[in-house]
Amino acid sequence: MTRPVLLLLAALSAGALGQSSSPAPVVVGKAELLNTIRSADLKPGDVIFVRSIGPWQQGDCTVASHTTLTATVVTSPSSIGRHHFVLAMQFSPIRCAGPHPTLVRPALVALEAPSDAVRTEIERYGSGAAQKNMLAGLFPSGYGDVRSSNSPMTNSAPDSGLSSSMMNALRQGIVPEKPLRTGEVRGYRGIDLDLPENTRIPISILSSSHKFSLDRETEFALAYLPLAAEPPPPAPPAVVKVLPPPPEEEIADVCASSGCTELAAAPAIASAHALWTLPLVKLGYQPRPQHEVIGLEHDASVYSFGEDELLLTFVRHTLVPRPNEPVPGSNPRSVRGVLISRADGRVIRIKDWTVSDDLGPFVWALGDHRVLAHVGHDLVLFGPDLSIQRRIPLSGPLLFLSAAPQGDLLLVATVHEKHTPQEHAKIAAFVGPDRSVDEEYDLTGLNAALQVTGSKRVPVEPTRPALVQNTMVAARPVHGTEWVLERSTWDGASKPLARFRSNCEVQVRSLPGDLLLAQGCPPIDPFNSLWYRVLNLQGAVLLKGAVPKGDLLQQAESSSDGKLFAVASSHFDRLVEPTTVMRAGDFANLTVTLYSTRNGKEFFAARVPEGSAQQETFSLSPSNSTLAVLTSVALQAFALTPPAPAP
Repeated sequence: MTRPVLLLLAALSAGALGQSSSPAPVVVGKAELLNTIRSADLKPGDVIFVRSIGPWQQGDCTVASHTTLTATVVTSPSSIGRHHFVLAMQFSPIRCAGPHPTLVRPALVALEAPSDAVRTEIERYGSGAAQKNMLAGLFPSGYGDVRSSNSPMTNSAPDSGLSSSMMNALRQGIVPEKPLRTGEVRGYRGIDLDLPENTRIPISILSSSHKFSLDRETEFALAYLPLAAEPPPPAPPAVVKVLPPPPEEEIADVCASSGCTELAAAPAIASAHALWTLPLVKLGYQPRPQHEVIGLEHDASVYSFGEDELLLTFVRHTLVPRPNEPVPGSNPRSVRGVLISRADGRVIRIKDWTVSDDLGPFVWALGDHRVLAHVGHDLVLFGPDLSIQRRIPLSGPLLFLSAAPQGDLLLVATVHEKHTPQEHAKIAAFVGPDRSVDEEYDLTGLNAALQVTGSKRVPVEPTRPALVQNTMVAARPVHGTEWVLERSTWDGASKPLARFRSNCEVQVRSLPGDLLLAQGCPPIDPFNSLWYRVLNLQGAVLLKGAVPKGDLLQQAESSSDGKLFAVASSHFDRLVEPTTVMRAGDFANLTVTLYSTRNGKEFFAARVPEGSAQQETFSLSPSNSTLAVLTSVALQAFALTPPAPAP
């Protein structure tokens, strides 16, 4: 039965897609199962979700990568004989893109069990190269060559985010050396696949003499059957509900030094040698020592706001009104920003606002008394005295914002919801709480004036890049545990900077002073859980260090001139990893250590008995004269004596 079915599929494809009358080869697409399914648990009417792997195209008809496909469990149309456990499924039609969009219906023609090794290599290989291609065209090639625009962030046509060479590499990793045969079930013993007997209503049947399960990431080989010859009945006129744009989030000016009771700084703690200590509880901060965290949080942060001021931000754990029609994944939070005098800890101004979700951080320092804040559904530029200078509407929920240390390049990633709330709820229930629902993502580039330089939409969740000057730096796996650090321009030119060995993904961040921070795991080292390197833009390593097992690296930053490097870490009496579940109150003995980038010598350390479960827990002043340290109970300032210049 296999051969006639394929010929019938080919003839149908050729006619419906406007090709010649001779049968054309059927182009089979790949998809992966989004969660484990068990034959004994399924009944007619249940829904199964799979996701396309790579784009599929036949003629002018295209199905994008990461398209969610829906299959419904149906009653078997025929007897299976000795096989008592049957899973019959029919896929719902989807619309393929092209000059003449048409409906196609997927049909299962082969099946393969997932390979963890292959999947891991694909993900590792794709990270750096796909990321570079995703960002291509978002920024001008050099400074000054910027298209002037004050328009809000706009959506553009979807982009696969993968170059042709990358797609070929991915296909080589996904498709086994021995191609799947039509009707084959590979990797599962005792399961048979019966191909559809009717291409108009294609039902694929899996059967076995025993109960069976299909694991998450099982690969489905799918033929896409055009439905142009049998168009669906016309849909009734849709009632379009025009929703008003979300209102501008009010930013409440809670307190100013001229009209509120001034919060006095507490006496300095002698053991810590602090200039002043400002208790957080008096500002409205509510510590939650029993709160469980995985890794580090963004509930509270401290930033330099010029030479003479600090900006403290934290989440106020209060009830926030929810919208009548909640957005999937939305989790509004109330945030408080406190402007503080660096000299004496005096509170200058307090402002409250709401963010639309709990994906931190919520503030990004741009230098020169400017910060960018996530406020409601906008990005708001605060200037001196926290005055509002500009609002930038977001096209969707904010995924991340990456800023070059100089503040002249910013990349904004927002989520584009491609499902209805009902579809989102069904997919979320199917994939489970440990996996997010696939969406599309809008990337927008901004220059120093916060003008849009480019935008695009990608189907795969992007990772936060390291932006520096007019380039991006990323780490790419080469072979085994070897990684290469590459610097890429927006027109695609790349230059290798350094090579490292790491047993985990190498993470890269850009630092002030035109420096880079690379972090990884030692392949073989029983005493250290993490290594880090500070490099210049030529790839030369200026500093290198290791984090002992039992310590957790929380933050690493350099001064604005690149002369100092600071590391914050907490010590634990047990082995901890970034994925270890801990209580916020377990963080104690916070240490912030400063080094000279010229000779690598330590010249200052602030050791405080309290701790902090936050990722941003300290800030250096632009002149390197003071260090602000944020713990779970207070904000402290320390005077710095910079190291003498090297002879």
